Amino acid sequence: MGRIRLLDEVTANKIAAGEVVERPAAVVKELVENAIDAEAKQISIQITGGGLETIRVFDDGSGMDAEDVPLALYRHATSKIKNAEDLFHVTSMGFRGEALPSIAAVSRFRLLTRQSKQTAGTEIVVEGGKIVVTGEAGCPAGTEVRVDDLFFNTPARLKFLKTQSSETAKVTDTVQRLALAWPEIAFSLTVNGKKQLVTAGNGNLEDAASQVLGRQNMRQMFPLSWQGELLSLRGFLARPSLTRANRNLQYFFVNRRPIRSPLISDALQTAYQTLLPRNRFPAAVVFIQLDPQEVDVNVHPAKREVRFSRERDIYRQFLAGAKTALQEASLVPRIQYPAGSAVRETAANLSFFDFSPRENAYPQRNQVPVPQPVLNRPEHLPVDESYRPAAEPAPVHTQEESQVRVFPRLNPIGQYRGTYILAQSESGELYIVDQHAAHERILYESLKKDVSEGGLPVQEILPQTFELDPRTASNLSEALKIFAQLGLNFEAFGNNTFILRTVPLFFRQCLNQDDLTALISDMQDAGQGISLFEKALIMMACKAAVKANQKLEKEEMAKLLENLAGSKQPHTCPHGRPTVLVFSEQALARNFRRQ
Repeated sequence: MGRIRLLDEVTANKIAAGEVVERPAAVVKELVENAIDAEAKQISIQITGGGLETIRVFDDGSGMDAEDVPLALYRHATSKIKNAEDLFHVTSMGFRGEALPSIAAVSRFRLLTRQSKQTAGTEIVVEGGKIVVTGEAGCPAGTEVRVDDLFFNTPARLKFLKTQSSETAKVTDTVQRLALAWPEIAFSLTVNGKKQLVTAGNGNLEDAASQVLGRQNMRQMFPLSWQGELLSLRGFLARPSLTRANRNLQYFFVNRRPIRSPLISDALQTAYQTLLPRNRFPAAVVFIQLDPQEVDVNVHPAKREVRFSRERDIYRQFLAGAKTALQEASLVPRIQYPAGSAVRETAANLSFFDFSPRENAYPQRNQVPVPQPVLNRPEHLPVDESYRPAAEPAPVHTQEESQVRVFPRLNPIGQYRGTYILAQSESGELYIVDQHAAHERILYESLKKDVSEGGLPVQEILPQTFELDPRTASNLSEALKIFAQLGLNFEAFGNNTFILRTVPLFFRQCLNQDDLTALISDMQDAGQGISLFEKALIMMACKAAVKANQKLEKEEMAKLLENLAGSKQPHTCPHGRPTVLVFSEQALARNFRRQ
């Protein structure tokens, strides 16, 4: 007896679902693309539980005929193409005919549809790939698809999914990209009963981009319009002031199809060469229009990737278009100060060089901070001997204390270019200390200690408003408690808008939009090494630390060095950058040929 057998339809659909429907975001993508192909003008998406519990997609498109509904649940049944030759001229979003049967095979699936010319609609209910109900039903013109209990019959698939908040973020990102691609369609995304994204559907790309990226980000972008021999480009590019540590704010479209392309990403990064610091990526919304025959959209089951027939030419022309736009645009950053921030006003009255936060940066709780001289302690705080000013007599250390010290006591000699402290150790070595990195380490350890001992004292500020893109707003909502632990108390205020009410008492500068969004964007890395809480501590220490090109008095340098010597890890800042370089007396003598 032969060993090869034909798989049944349900098993085949489950296998196909593994390629097409790997997570809730893929389900939303396939259903929304079907709605777009049905010429819908309004598309509403609702999800709960990250999309694993429920996904509902409504549209006012053309709907389906009663005879077509059961056919739509067969694999490779499609109205988009007729033969293999059509694959080289695809202009629709969907064309494989795998989406609906793949989704229905791994969920409890319900489809309700009606064409405008019909008086009654058609309903079909499928559980795990098996049709349970089919027949007439009342419904408005268009199509509604409901997907419940995704992967209920493939529990192994659930093990590879992330948290609900992470899956929600992926759904949000998927809808954002489709909303950008089709600004003439009104999109609405509701997550757990709350509106997450709403676009007007007025056909204005800038309006749609403002809803997705946020209005404050759009103010730092300029239009892109370029025509080449092989392709045309339109959309928006960011000024160098708007960057991220990842490519989350880069949106690329080929013939209106959202794509992720290493080729295009690299071309964009090359265009910004010398304009951005290392490992920073510009925001971009770029539509690439070219002959469908020049691009193969059939290389990935989920249609996330495309293949260009002339990659080098595409790369060169994209690079030329982006460079031309950057050369013609004004790249002077627009400096924006948060309105009504009391932190900036307070900073004018307080000493910036507050190197020992456990002494002078934290007055008692619920007290108004009192301006203090640079090196004086508030009298109402207990004296912490580990942060003794350099002007006082050096403390006597026992032999046991000397054995556990990991950093020598240093005597400051002077300051080089307002950035590096030159100091001498007791053994005659020359130390060059990066004042910002050193102060950042001191503040970080002090903040961490204070948080563990009961939290940071906070100060109220005049409300500071942050208008975020939907994905960032969703991530901030998930992290409100973490930020509150750090003294940053945010309050939700309308659609994707938050108000900052308090900041830690030591905070001497405003929290700006870039700092907040950069920190929140790191949430996706939380749990993979450093946590969001740690990232927030590092960011706060970095913002409060003394900066480069900042003149210090000798007493201030001595105090910084003394506090650095008392740190647990004095040799690097929290980012891993070194704080000091050391030159031995022998090395200097050899270089001056004294030995």
